[in-house]
Amino acid sequence: MAAGISFVEPILWRLIPFGGYFTSCNIFISLALLAGTISALNTPVRGNSPQQANRSLLSSALFASVPVFVALYSKSQAPCRTPHLPATYHTIYRPPITDTSALKLAGYRIGVLPLPETYSNKTEEPRNVTVNLLARTDSVTGAIVVGEYVEEGIQFLRADHSILGGRWIGDRAHGESLGDSIYGAFTQQEAVRMVKRESAKEGDNALIIGLGIGIAAEALINHGDKVHIVEIDPAVYTYARGFFNLSEPHAVHLTDARQWVHERYTTLQSLPPVLFPDLSTNGKDGSAKQTSPSESATKFGMVIHDCFSGGGVPSHLFPLEFWEELKGIMTPDGVVAVNFAGHIGTPAARAIWFTLQKAFGTENGGRGCRVFHDRLETPGVETPPMQEDEFLNMVYFCQKDEGSQSSEKKKVEFRHAGDQDYLKSWLRYAVLSSMLDREVTKERITGLKSKTGDSLNGEAWILTDKNNRLGEWQQDSAIEHWDVMRDVLPYSVWEIY
Repeated sequence: MAAGISFVEPILWRLIPFGGYFTSCNIFISLALLAGTISALNTPVRGNSPQQANRSLLSSALFASVPVFVALYSKSQAPCRTPHLPATYHTIYRPPITDTSALKLAGYRIGVLPLPETYSNKTEEPRNVTVNLLARTDSVTGAIVVGEYVEEGIQFLRADHSILGGRWIGDRAHGESLGDSIYGAFTQQEAVRMVKRESAKEGDNALIIGLGIGIAAEALINHGDKVHIVEIDPAVYTYARGFFNLSEPHAVHLTDARQWVHERYTTLQSLPPVLFPDLSTNGKDGSAKQTSPSESATKFGMVIHDCFSGGGVPSHLFPLEFWEELKGIMTPDGVVAVNFAGHIGTPAARAIWFTLQKAFGTENGGRGCRVFHDRLETPGVETPPMQEDEFLNMVYFCQKDEGSQSSEKKKVEFRHAGDQDYLKSWLRYAVLSSMLDREVTKERITGLKSKTGDSLNGEAWILTDKNNRLGEWQQDSAIEHWDVMRDVLPYSVWEIY
């Protein structure tokens, strides 16, 4: 019976659209009450023969006992209400078995059929899961939760159906209360400091769009940069400061990034001309010239744009109009690092590539873009070749090139990482020292050649406010991400908290 319930519950949460508002305990208790009501209506009444009455009582008792048992079992496995925090939740995670019939799947679950070989390897075996829930609140982007996955040694920040980030704890933190990031992509974004810029200086203005747990923001603060954070969800910022050791930044703006960038851009455009170093001198004499308001010295030399959550990115933060206004608040050779996770060669990856290349291309006052993935090689283990539709976490580095009088077309160039970049972190060393070996080509990202061999028309894929199908193109990856997240943590943890 218990195995049968374990089989049914995950299916329930895939089919029921209000999953997350009710726990499985509530649902099974409701079913038990419904069954009890039906049983009561079927009880014998005056006029029934004794034989009919006995049969009716027996069937009613059996009918009511099954859902009552299920309800009691479910209550023992999951609370009917979200417990007061902090709380500890214990469960057993049984990884899903795929590529099989429903009949075989039921046989595996109830123990009639032996588990397939692919399920019996150690990484796929049922495992104990202990989650310490430290904080939870309902906020702008959904349920924001801080938790610890004890067996894996992870402290994580969750936003609704996505994990925004995490850091190692316990033995995996190597003596620190909080260790490195569990995701290398956040560390790779710090390579925005390694892009060669003529106007680079200590204490540079850096803009973070989308905070997460603040890995990149904290690194830039530690390097002495003036970090400005734009984050739509106040709870994310509060928990990043309270649970993930984020230092106080130079400025915080808790609002939608599209609105904030537009207002900042409009304000700068209204300012009178200012004196700004002439980049055409490449800093040789530091001469100054009168320039337009758009070259205000209050602009950002570095921008990190990371808004991936729930299996996709917010489509309104990727049209050409947004990038044009963002360029307007960046320094003449400013650089932006854009995080995107998805399948290469898909419409979403293709559209983002062509849109960024349009915004930062040489014909539009830029040095173009270069893209790097975060998949690290394991020493002694052969890395499988990249597939045409591989799911990758990628960072796009794009750069402006305004004010230069050189006729030579420049591209985004990086200096080599050094000890000053690693901040005594093994992960930073592993990610930043090898990043230039992990470049993703245009052909890989876009699937440049169609099946008929014709080149794709890049202009047709540029995202604009009037032509933006990015949300539609990300639906499949969002569903895939939903499944992946339930491999990281059991569905019941997502459901209850």
